[in-house]
Amino acid sequence: MPGIGTVDNPAALLAKPHWYRNLPAEADVHRLGDGLFAVTGNAAVQEALAHPDIVAEHPLKASARAFGPNVLDADGPNHRAFRSLLAPILSAGRIAEYKQRLMPGLISPLVDSIAGIEADDFYNSFAHKVPYGIVCTILGIDASLEDRFHELTRPLARLLDYPTEETDQTHANVAELLRLIEQQRAARTADGQSLLETIERTRDRKGISLTDSEVRSTALLFFLAGTETSSAFITSLVYCMGRSIFDLDELRDNAVRDDFIEEVLRLYPPVQTIVRFASEDLTVQGVDVPRHSAVLTSIAGANRDPRVFDNPDRFRTGRSLKGSIPFAVGAHACPGAMLAKTEFSLLIEKLAERCSDIVITRDRTGTESQSFAHPTNFSVEFRTK
Repeated sequence: MPGIGTVDNPAALLAKPHWYRNLPAEADVHRLGDGLFAVTGNAAVQEALAHPDIVAEHPLKASARAFGPNVLDADGPNHRAFRSLLAPILSAGRIAEYKQRLMPGLISPLVDSIAGIEADDFYNSFAHKVPYGIVCTILGIDASLEDRFHELTRPLARLLDYPTEETDQTHANVAELLRLIEQQRAARTADGQSLLETIERTRDRKGISLTDSEVRSTALLFFLAGTETSSAFITSLVYCMGRSIFDLDELRDNAVRDDFIEEVLRLYPPVQTIVRFASEDLTVQGVDVPRHSAVLTSIAGANRDPRVFDNPDRFRTGRSLKGSIPFAVGAHACPGAMLAKTEFSLLIEKLAERCSDIVITRDRTGTESQSFAHPTNFSVEFRTK
């Protein structure tokens, strides 16, 4: 029966990427200390993420201080207003356009650059190239600034991670990125089709009460979340392809490719831990959680719950994925999931066409980060036909 567990040293526990593994298996909700709870079981995580009184907004959150009002740190009507601004650029029709006109020109050069080589740091050297190219184009950012945006953005991931790392430099990076975005917007480099211009038109047409500053902050967070989660997950995809789970030629089939992506998402959700806050006294799975408590929901734990998935640590396509929540659930579920899956599918398709084999040549089975998690300490060889 799900219940509550306790731990003696929460700081040491949470320093581990797979911290949920070290909590009592018989409990789904764990009190880690005064005002700090962790939720790990699948049903409990889904309940917590969908609970109306477990919210994202908190005035002391590092991301809220750095970006101001934004889509990630808002709830209720404000959150719905922010998300409605993103809807036009994440519609099925717009994503089909990206797949046809934008993604091939970014994915083919990446595949060309890695074909025939062995990479010992795929994440830092290659994984960012496609997602940064996609989001820069959507934002209307000149391609010549892509490396600069990558340099400024990568440290900001720690503002969204747990535990958070906030420095004067991260605030300076946010200010510089917002300056560059505004500069590009003013230049109108995308002929009225950039993210900023699209969401500004949507705001004005719908009469949404958001300032230009709030729109730019949401655009920047869209950039950050879209690039860093995709970079992390592309690394996980390549890692699983390199573990020789099955022949690359099988991945040319759309259905097989979709199953592969969904199973990698279950095992390696790019966001492993989501931090929320109790706005009122409440219960999760019958456990009392006092008002103002921080609630750490473990997507990774939910996706490897043995009560939901047989042999949950084993990679197995074709299994039922009911209960897999790699993009979270509830009001804050990832709005870019369809765009991300389209990007991942096309990348795998091009890799399968170009490479005869993808092989992990060195593997220390490490995992980095909580919010943008991915395998680390491995080398991968892209063998050509």
